Amino acid sequence: MLKFLTIIILLAAVVVGYVLNEIGHSPSQEELKKYESLPYFKNGEFQSPQKMVYDFDNVRNGPANWLRFIKRSPFAPKQKLPMKKLTRADFSQIADDFALYWLGHSSVLLELDGKRILFDPVLKNAAPIPFMVPRYNKAPVKVSDLPQIDIVIISHNHYDHLEGKTVQSLKNSKFIVPLGVGAALRGWGIKNENITELGWEDKYSNQGINITAETAVHYSGRGLGDRNKTLWNSYIIEANNKRIFWSGDSGYGTHFKKIGKKYGPFDLAAIEIDGWNTGWPNTHMFPQEVIKATKELSAKKLLPIHWAVFDLALHPWHESIDMLWQENQKNNIQILTPLMGEKINVLNSKTKKWWRDE
Repeated sequence: MLKFLTIIILLAAVVVGYVLNEIGHSPSQEELKKYESLPYFKNGEFQSPQKMVYDFDNVRNGPANWLRFIKRSPFAPKQKLPMKKLTRADFSQIADDFALYWLGHSSVLLELDGKRILFDPVLKNAAPIPFMVPRYNKAPVKVSDLPQIDIVIISHNHYDHLEGKTVQSLKNSKFIVPLGVGAALRGWGIKNENITELGWEDKYSNQGINITAETAVHYSGRGLGDRNKTLWNSYIIEANNKRIFWSGDSGYGTHFKKIGKKYGPFDLAAIEIDGWNTGWPNTHMFPQEVIKATKELSAKKLLPIHWAVFDLALHPWHESIDMLWQENQKNNIQILTPLMGEKINVLNSKTKKWWRDE
C-alpha cells in the first residue's frame, strides 16, 4: 500500500511540475514597476484600448461549458483535414524572399528576404495539461523538423499562441515578444540576450528586418493571478520594400485605420478570423470586421489565421472562413488559403477553397 501511494505521489508531482513549467513565470512586481509610466499600464495591469465585454447570457451555441475542452468538439471536422506533412528535408537550405507556410491556427513560418520568421508557434494542444483543448488534427510538422529559425515573434501569452515546449526547442533563435512575456521565456531557459520585449510603437531592427509592435484589442494571462500582467501586440514587419501586418489576437477597433494610415499599404495582412462569439463581442473579430480591417490597413492580400485547429468559440470549424468568403464577394480582396504545411509564394499564390471539399 505504501509503495502504491508513493508511486501516486511521484506521478502527481511529475504532472504538477509539467503543468507549472508550461504555465511559466509571470513578471515580478519589480518588473511591473518599470511599466508604470506607460499610458496603457494602470493599477498594475496593461490596459486594452477597448474594455473587454462578456455577456454570458448571450453566448452563441452556449453555454460555454469548460468540460468541452477535454473532449472532441462537436464542431470539429468529421474527418482529417488535408495538409502537407513536412520534414526537415522539405525546407530549402536558403529561405526565399517572400513565401510562407501556414502551420495551422496562428502559427506561420514566413520566409522574408532570406530570413525565416516564425509566428506564435503552437504545435500541440492549447493548454498546460496535455489532453485539454485538443487540436482537431495533428500539426503538419514536428518542432524537431523545423529549419533554423532566425526570429520567433510572439503576439501574446495565451496558450494557443505561446507553447513552452516549442519555445524551449527554439532556444537559439531571437525572440520578439510583448512587454512582460520575457519572464516566461527566461524561466524556460531562453538567454536574456536572445529576448527583445516590445511595447506599442517600439521597434526592433536586425540584418535588414524591421519589426514594429503596435496596438491590439485583447488581454493576456496564463494562470489564476496574472491577467493583463503582460502586454499583447500586433506587428508590422518590413524588409526589402515588403510590408506585412500581423494582427495577433484582437477585437475590431480604430487602431486598424490608424495603423493603415501610419504604416500602410501592406503587401500582406495576416488577420485572425475565428474565436468570435456574441458573448465576447470585442475579444476576437467577426468575419465581416476582418474584411473592414483589411481595407482600412490598405492590404493587398489577406492571410486568414486563428482557425481550423481549436474550438475556442462554439461554432463549426469552417464557419468563419465561409462567412469571410461570402463577405468578400462584395469587396474582391485576394485571400490566401494554403493547406496547413503547404508552402506558397505570397506574390503569386492563388486562393483555393480546400475546406469546401470537407
